[in-house]
Amino acid sequence: SVEILNELKIDYKIIEYLKTGFTIKELKDISIKLNLKAHNFIRFNDKAFKNNPDLKSITKHIKLLELIIMHPKIIQRPIIINKNKAIIARPPELIKEFLL
Repeated sequence: SVEILNELKIDYKIIEYLKTGFTIKELKDISIKLNLKAHNFIRFNDKAFKNNPDLKSITKHIKLLELIIMHPKIIQRPIIINKNKAIIARPPELIKEFLL
């Protein structure tokens, strides 16, 4: 995805969420921009779920956002945000369609 952004000569900022983490406000904002509830942008095949089956029973949006804060690796990635919209850029070619 970085290669595509460079190819398009688009200024971007990479957020190293594993270092910085997320706040509830940031995750709510991402959810709104993606137009998705948390269960749609969590990686349920991540070890956090495989190693703790009780997590699979969590269904409330806010509780899932709190879970992302505790286990940031479970968020789908990469997420590309542009103004008031966002996409999960998989496959990366979606970035061109999204930004152009």
